[in-house]
Amino acid sequence: MVLSFLAEKLMGKGMKAISLMLAFISVFSVLSLYYNQNSFLEAFEAKTYDLRFTRLRGPIPPSPEIGIVAIDDKSIAELGRFPWSRSQYVPLLQKLSAAGARVVLFDAFYPERESMAADRAFAAAIKKAGNVVLAVAFDFDKELHITGSTRSLAEIERNASGIGHINFLPEDDGINRRNRLLIDVDGKQIPSLGLVGAMAALGEKEFVLGSFEIRVGERSIPVDGRYSMWINYTGPGGNYPHFSFTDIVHGRVDPALLKGKVLFLGATALGIYDMRVTPFHGNTPGVEVHATIADNIISGRFIRQTGLEALFDMAMIVVLGLLAYYITMRMRLYGAFPATLVLSSAYIWLSYWLFKEGHWVSMIYPPLAAIVALLVGGSFRYLVLERSAREMRSMFSSYLSDKLVSRLEKDPDAARIGGDNKHVTILFTDIKGFTTFSEKHTPQEVVARLNEYLAAMVQVIERHDGTVDKFIGDGIMAYWGAPLEQPDHAKLAIACMLAMQAKMQELCGKWEREGVEPFYFRGGVQSGEVVAGNIGFRGKKMEYTVIGDTVNQAARLEGTAKYYGVQFLVGESTYLLTSGSYRYRELDKVRVVGKQVPVTIYELCGTLVEPESELVRQFNAGLLLFRARKWVEAAACFRAIVNELADDRTSRIYLERCEGFQKSPPPQDWDGVSNRRDK
Repeated sequence: MVLSFLAEKLMGKGMKAISLMLAFISVFSVLSLYYNQNSFLEAFEAKTYDLRFTRLRGPIPPSPEIGIVAIDDKSIAELGRFPWSRSQYVPLLQKLSAAGARVVLFDAFYPERESMAADRAFAAAIKKAGNVVLAVAFDFDKELHITGSTRSLAEIERNASGIGHINFLPEDDGINRRNRLLIDVDGKQIPSLGLVGAMAALGEKEFVLGSFEIRVGERSIPVDGRYSMWINYTGPGGNYPHFSFTDIVHGRVDPALLKGKVLFLGATALGIYDMRVTPFHGNTPGVEVHATIADNIISGRFIRQTGLEALFDMAMIVVLGLLAYYITMRMRLYGAFPATLVLSSAYIWLSYWLFKEGHWVSMIYPPLAAIVALLVGGSFRYLVLERSAREMRSMFSSYLSDKLVSRLEKDPDAARIGGDNKHVTILFTDIKGFTTFSEKHTPQEVVARLNEYLAAMVQVIERHDGTVDKFIGDGIMAYWGAPLEQPDHAKLAIACMLAMQAKMQELCGKWEREGVEPFYFRGGVQSGEVVAGNIGFRGKKMEYTVIGDTVNQAARLEGTAKYYGVQFLVGESTYLLTSGSYRYRELDKVRVVGKQVPVTIYELCGTLVEPESELVRQFNAGLLLFRARKWVEAAACFRAIVNELADDRTSRIYLERCEGFQKSPPPQDWDGVSNRRDK
C-alpha cells in the first residue's frame, strides 16, 4: 500500500525530480569516498597501479644510458664470500674510469673500518675516479622523523663526488610504488641515489624546488608534498643490462659497453638480501629500483598524480555516475547492465591509455559511481517506474505499436492520459462498395476477407508508428501524434497511406489468383489540434482516443473522396505539412456543412521523386482557367482529360460545372468554392 501511494505521488514532474535527486546522491556518495580516500578502496586503487604494469602495459625498453654493476652469484663464486675487502673495489674503479663511465653510484656504504691500508686505497681510488657517489641510509620513527643514519667512513665519503640516500618507504602492503627524491636533514636536502644518477646523466649539478615539482635543468619532476615521485617501472628485475663485478675486474667486459654509462653498483645475489617488492616481482634487487628512478628522470617518463588528475577523477565520477543512471532510467536492467559494463570498460581503457601517457587517474572510483548509479537507478525503476510502465503497457498495447509502447515504458510522462491538446494527423479509410460485396458472399466469407484486410492494414499502420483507434464496420480510424508527440506525424500518415495502397494491390493480386473477387478502399486524412485522453466510464469501459473538429474533417474527407472519385483525399493542413516531400493534385475548395471557412482539398499522387504527370499539369491549367471564369477554355482542358481518361471523375465534375456556368454564370462575388451539402 505504501508503494502504491509512492507510485502515485512520484508520477510526472515529481518522479523526475526524485529520480534526478537519487542520481546526484549516488554520485555525491562516491565523490565523498574519493575525497576522504577510503582505505579499503585506496588499497584496490593501489592494486590497479600494479595491474597496469604487469597485466596491461608490460615491460618497456629501458634507457640505454643506464647499467648495473652486479654483485652477483658469479662474482661471489670467484671473489669469495661477501662482503669483500675494500681492496677489491680498487681495480673495479680503475677499469670503469679507463672505460669512461659517466658516474658510478654505490648502493652500499662502508661505515666500519676494515684496515688503514685498505680504507686508504679505496678512498684514493674513489678520489682518483672523481665520479663515485656513495650511499647513505636514514632511520625514521613512526612519524617519519629522522632518528639516525648509516653512512660510509668520513675519510671515504669525503673523497666521493657526492652522496645519495637509498631509503625506500613501502606502501602499507609492502610494495614500493614511490620514492622520496629528497630528505630534509637539518635544513639540507639530501637527494636520492636515483636523482643523483639522473643529474649526472643530464649534466646538472643543482636542483631547484618548486610547487609540487623538482627542477633539474629543463626537466620538471612531478612530486607530492614530501617530494615523493611515483616510480614508472620499466619491467621486472633484469630489465637493465647487468655487468658482473668479477667480469669487469677481470677484463671480460668490452669497455665500449661501459663508456658514458650511468652505472649503479649493488647486490643482485639473493643471498645478500637486498631485495625489494615491486609491482612486477616480490624479489627485485634494490639497485634496479634506484636505476629505474634515474631512468624516469632521464627519459622524462613520469607517472603524474597531480591536482589535474584529481579534477579529472572527480569529473569522471560525475559523468559516469550520471550516464549510468540515465542509461538505467532509459533501459530495462538486462539492457542497462551490459551498457553500464561497456561504459565502465571504455573508461578503464581510457584510464589505461592515460597511464601509458604518464597520468595515473583512478580506475576504481568512476566505475564504482557507475555501479552505484546502476543499483540505485535499477531499484528505483523496479519499485516505481516499472510499475508505471506496466500500467502503460496494459493500457496501450492493444492499439499502439510495440515501438511506441516501448517509448511509453521508458518515459511514462510523455503521454498525459487524463486529457490534453495534441497536434495530430487523422486517417479514415473505408472499403469501396462493401455493402454490395457483403450481399454477394456468405457471412463467413465476408468476415474472413475483412479480417485478412484489417490485419494487413493494421500491420502497415503500426510499422509507420500509427495508433489504430477503432474499427468502424469495414472502416479504420488511425492517428499519429498521440499519445506520444511525433513532430513528423503528417509525413508518417502520408507514407502509411502509400504503403497501405501498395499492400492493398498485393492483397488484390493474391485474391485474383485465388479466384475470388477483390475489393478496394479509399481514405481521407487531415491534420490539426484534437483533445486526446481516456474517455468512457472508469471501471466499466474506457479507451484512449482523440476527439475534435479535426477528426470530423478527416471523416468527411474520406466520404468526399467517393464524390471526387479519388482514392486518397488530403486536407489543406496535411498538405502544408507534407508538400515538400509528396506530390499532390489540388482538386477543389469546399465549404462543408456547418463551416463558413472553405478548405482546399488535394489528391495524393505519390512522392516528389516521381515526375508530375501530364494529366496533373493539364488539370492544373484547367483549374486556373475555371477560377478565372474562362468557362470555354477550362471546359476544353477538362474534356481533353476525360476523353483520354474516362474514369477521372474530378475532371468530369469540372466539365459539367463549366458547361453549367456557360449557360448560367455564377454571381460576380463568386469565390470558386464548392458548397458540400452532405457529410
